[in-house]
Amino acid sequence: MKKKRDLTKGSIYKNLLWVAIPTLLSSLVQMAYNLTDMFWVSRVTTMGLDQSDAVTAVGTGGFYMWLGFGFIMLVKIGTSVNVSQAAGRNDADGVARYGANGFILMVFFAVFYSLLGFLFKEEFVGLFGYTKDIVISDSIDYLGVVSSFVIFIFLVNLFSGIYDGLGLTIMTFVIVATGLVFNMILDPFFILDQVTVFGQTFDGLGLTVKGAAIATVISQGLVLLIYILIYMSKLRPFDLHLKKYFSKEHMKSILRIGYPVGVQSILFTIIAVIITIMQAGYGEEVVATQRVGSQIEALAWMIASGFQVALASFVGQNYGAGRIDRVKNGYIAAMKILIPYGIAVNLLLFFFSKQLFGIFIQEPDTLKLGILYLRVLSVSQLFMILELATAGAFNGLGKTKYPSGVGIIGNFLRIPIAYVLALSLGYVGIWWAVSISSILKGTVLVIMFVILLRKLCLRDVSILELNELEIE
Repeated sequence: MKKKRDLTKGSIYKNLLWVAIPTLLSSLVQMAYNLTDMFWVSRVTTMGLDQSDAVTAVGTGGFYMWLGFGFIMLVKIGTSVNVSQAAGRNDADGVARYGANGFILMVFFAVFYSLLGFLFKEEFVGLFGYTKDIVISDSIDYLGVVSSFVIFIFLVNLFSGIYDGLGLTIMTFVIVATGLVFNMILDPFFILDQVTVFGQTFDGLGLTVKGAAIATVISQGLVLLIYILIYMSKLRPFDLHLKKYFSKEHMKSILRIGYPVGVQSILFTIIAVIITIMQAGYGEEVVATQRVGSQIEALAWMIASGFQVALASFVGQNYGAGRIDRVKNGYIAAMKILIPYGIAVNLLLFFFSKQLFGIFIQEPDTLKLGILYLRVLSVSQLFMILELATAGAFNGLGKTKYPSGVGIIGNFLRIPIAYVLALSLGYVGIWWAVSISSILKGTVLVIMFVILLRKLCLRDVSILELNELEIE
């Protein structure tokens, strides 16, 4: 195969970084999407509106898309892992078949999820029990726009996953970054009624929260258009023949590998919604604090997600090629990079919490909450990084049930821990529950992967035997 990066040969560090850096830059771009929306929405005070209310509305509508990532990840991970393993075997036909069937599955889930969101947007927003009419109406408006064009977001993630599996993450970064630039230009003009650029004032549409949603879907539509043009050109990684390559067996393989990740993502969001509902009982300001704070936390997970994809691609290709020794060495190399970075993020969020949160919200009461939130969550950032990266290594082996199982149990524990701690600490106890669960998940998952590595090294494991190997 020519249109892939061969991760089965050469320097492990170089290969990991070659895949990880574009991916983490893509994650940075995705974070910038969210932060750009937050930044401009929080400027609606110039229109006489409350910034905390606007941020809460965007966050609430965003929860539905977060829930949708369960369906996205179900297909994306299953497709990406199968593509990476086929690429490791130099099976070009297999890459094309998994890509085509992943496309069919993603379209199916996108149509279903779009209809679900549009028809039941009022009921979804009603779950949060908000008391302010403006928060309720803005949340419904945001969700209505995003759910109508959800297919853009679904298909963009599918094409990104295919390139990730081939180790061509630089292509993903360039395309996604193009959409970000477009979104950054559109956001102020759609959200605000007046925009000042280089001393010149221009009229904006003043659509506030709804404007943020419209700018986002237009930008994602542009990204999808770029992918479509690539697949119509000679740059395409394979021919996308849906009828020719339609295969129930390939679909089953995608779903078998992807369903644990998808279920974990859906349950994670449901649990996050429950946690948010618990926070909403303390006021919209607490919800706004969590929404902004979670975006700042992306300092940790954007790096982790880069190495998650890198390890999944690296492990997948080397697994497909039968190079188990490189699987072990690749994981160790990644840990040598991520552990010092995780410690640095812990310190940054704790000691510079005021400066970081103050970029987005300056209201004294909300800013005070934001400082406290970041300091509570700072203690768990290293463990969150280790969890995400290790999950990528498991995914590359096709053993998605282990990280998903740990994630589901760990996330579920947030609810009883939050309930107990909230009795004495209030909303701060809820934040501590999130931090404690992240520490538990990261610790357990790393131990499990180390056990699996020991088994791989002590036995002469063939690829077929690896499928049957379990952690005891």
